[in-house]
Amino acid sequence: MKYKDKWQLLLGEMRFREKSPTIPSDGRNPFENDYGRLISSAPIRRLQDKTQVFPLEKSDFIRTRLTHSLEVSYIASSIGQSIEKILLDKKDITINEKGLLSSLLRVSGLIHDLGNPPFGHFGEEAVQKFFIDYFIKKEKEGKGHLLNELEKSDFRNFDGNVQTLRILSKLYYFGDEFGYNLTYSSLSSIIKYPSNSVEGNKGKSSSEIAKKKFGYFVTERETYNELNKHLKTNNRRSPIVYLLEAADDIAYSAADIEDGIKLGIINIFDVRDIFLKNLTVNKDSVIAKIDELIKLYSEKNLNKSIIIQKFRIHTQRIMIEEIINSFVDKYDEIINGELEEEIIDISKAADIRKAYKRLQYKVFDDKNIVKKEIAGWEAIYGLLKIFTKASESPDFKPEGNTYESRLYKMISLSHRIVFEEVESYENEEYKKLQLIVDFITGMTDSYAINLYQELKGIKL
Repeated sequence: MKYKDKWQLLLGEMRFREKSPTIPSDGRNPFENDYGRLISSAPIRRLQDKTQVFPLEKSDFIRTRLTHSLEVSYIASSIGQSIEKILLDKKDITINEKGLLSSLLRVSGLIHDLGNPPFGHFGEEAVQKFFIDYFIKKEKEGKGHLLNELEKSDFRNFDGNVQTLRILSKLYYFGDEFGYNLTYSSLSSIIKYPSNSVEGNKGKSSSEIAKKKFGYFVTERETYNELNKHLKTNNRRSPIVYLLEAADDIAYSAADIEDGIKLGIINIFDVRDIFLKNLTVNKDSVIAKIDELIKLYSEKNLNKSIIIQKFRIHTQRIMIEEIINSFVDKYDEIINGELEEEIIDISKAADIRKAYKRLQYKVFDDKNIVKKEIAGWEAIYGLLKIFTKASESPDFKPEGNTYESRLYKMISLSHRIVFEEVESYENEEYKKLQLIVDFITGMTDSYAINLYQELKGIKL
């Protein structure tokens, strides 16, 4: 397929159903339309009380999943604008397609973390560990046959990115079975690892990036297959994914450190020390910049948050520039989904990303973060235990006033409608567990903690 034809597919308006009519003067492109469907919805709003790095943090300054997603959205859109100039020069897109890639990446950045559970990656681990324990228990009880290995693997390897596809394509109930009814390209842009949970999840040792984790649950297999067939991605990443991942790397690496300094976990001298030890290609320019900022800090008594913001902007500018350079260098591999590494890792800014990672370890090990993560882990594990036990009873249904029926009725109505009326997957046991996971992983941090305490009688 010619690259021009490929971009026409990637920037097309195909949806699972025809979109609702708009006013005649509506000048939005398809991806701006997608953004409008998303921005006012409840799943997006809940991101304001979901952990980015610092759980249950009261400071207005510190980033949440929502503010992080908005930053990724902007950076991705900005990268898209630069890439569009390159594609226009190559004649791989036309002037009529200008602005589409930037708008698509703006959508991708907004939604990329939509499926993350309460307490972020630690919350993911709580879900995974619960189901590892749960299926061991079921095997001992002689009930291991109720789910096949692929179905069990979906839960044992639960991933917020995979849940994102489910929310976007089905779980956000807006009157039909198509969720937000986003464009195919918007949906495909968040499938980082286009494999199921058995074929994927090979870890960092996998030579294929598509198989390091996984990209869709069995309930979304047909959705994935349709996206893959129409966009002709051949079970590989969409090129948009590489650019989104680059924007995400740029946003969270620097931002987490900025938040860490604001909270007093690290200081500007920690930053200098770790960058000095880990930089290679960019050592001279970056260390010169940080020394310049430290001098300003001492001479003019500038606020420490201003210093680190200036440093973040400087390093992010380098990373963005090198991402674009690497896109040009690896264009053929990226357009075909054959690049087996992240763009940032093969760019001349890889050492900056490495230095930020070293700093992140220092931030993540802070005792206050660890304590809150453990509390969140206990809440998620505990809620899963309460609801899965109830689901084993025939009373786990909307009718009746038993303990189990009361728990069933606590699950949000939209999730229950999807379970009862929309989800057509044949295994009822799988569906019940997925209903519970949908409900609990969709909670905000505060709601998860409070609900667990209330159900356990810790507080009323």
